[in-house]
Amino acid sequence: MKKLILIVVLMMLSLTSFSQTCTTLVANDRMETFDWFGDWWLLQSNSGFYTNASTSPTTSAAIYGLGSGTSAIEQNWYVLPNITGLNPTSTYQFKFRLASYKFSSSATSGGVDGGTSPDLIEVQISTDGEVTYTSEIRIRGFSNAFWDYNTNGVINKTSNGALTTYSPVAGGNRTTTGDGYSVITLTIPPGITQIAVDVLARVNAAGEEWWFDDFELYEIFDCTPLPIELINFDGTNNVSYNKLFWSTASEINNSHFTLERSINGQDWITVSTINAAGNSNTTLSYEYKDYSYVRTHVNYYRLSQTDYDGVKEYFNIIAIQPDDTNSSCDEFEYFSLSGVKIDINQVPTGIYLRKCDGIVEKIFKP
Repeated sequence: MKKLILIVVLMMLSLTSFSQTCTTLVANDRMETFDWFGDWWLLQSNSGFYTNASTSPTTSAAIYGLGSGTSAIEQNWYVLPNITGLNPTSTYQFKFRLASYKFSSSATSGGVDGGTSPDLIEVQISTDGEVTYTSEIRIRGFSNAFWDYNTNGVINKTSNGALTTYSPVAGGNRTTTGDGYSVITLTIPPGITQIAVDVLARVNAAGEEWWFDDFELYEIFDCTPLPIELINFDGTNNVSYNKLFWSTASEINNSHFTLERSINGQDWITVSTINAAGNSNTTLSYEYKDYSYVRTHVNYYRLSQTDYDGVKEYFNIIAIQPDDTNSSCDEFEYFSLSGVKIDINQVPTGIYLRKCDGIVEKIFKP
């Protein structure tokens, strides 16, 4: 019984079309290497770059509280300039790494705080060419919390135009508690063609320090292989029939082709269904001879393919001009040699009778 269930499951899987996504790095600022060209907006004395405290050695950006006894706010924006030419059908992810180290050895206490004027990191994005920015993610301090870079504290948010705030639930070392937020990801849904990012860093006393590293922008897109890779679809007239032919470079889960005909390009009838190869990575050629085409009109044909799961894809429409457009026949009738009416498209190779306007002639169907 278990074997039977397994076989059924495997059969279902083999007939199912799976969506596949791919991810590619669009731009990055990893401090040591970069093509996004991020930098501090105002290079103040309390912000800059640190060595030996990074995820990809040897440099990270840092803002740290010098402290003057007045708890004055010290803040700066790390600016990642506008990137244009993004694909509006793709999803994008902005990602960076964060920690709150204690660099200032002179500080009597350290860590980031909350309160009415909290130490914070805030992610702001613009999708209109840096005209307006929307705050999406805010990470607040709490009661002298601090943490090394870690993979336990993770934030994953989908951009929705509203600010979401995150904070440790207690002070002290949060490196292993899951709220020492270090891996920050903001997902931007499809629809954008450009993006710029500002990351605001703020502290207000000695020993209150942020650093961040490895800013990255990823594109996530549908890379599901097409059911078939069509090389060509064309046709010619041979008086007795229209010959349709097409070739594929590859096929994936391809059940069958459907060939349809129209005389006005709008109303279609099915001419035939042709079995496909299923799966193939070599060039395959197909052809079909349509003996029932309309002699007095241009005949339009369209080709579609259907997956095993029933999903259908249409290809281009072609037109074939008949050679005998002066004939008064719209449709020929076909008969066997014994006089039995037949569907010429459904009979094997041989000699048959074709009738129109009382005129009967023998034809050979190859």
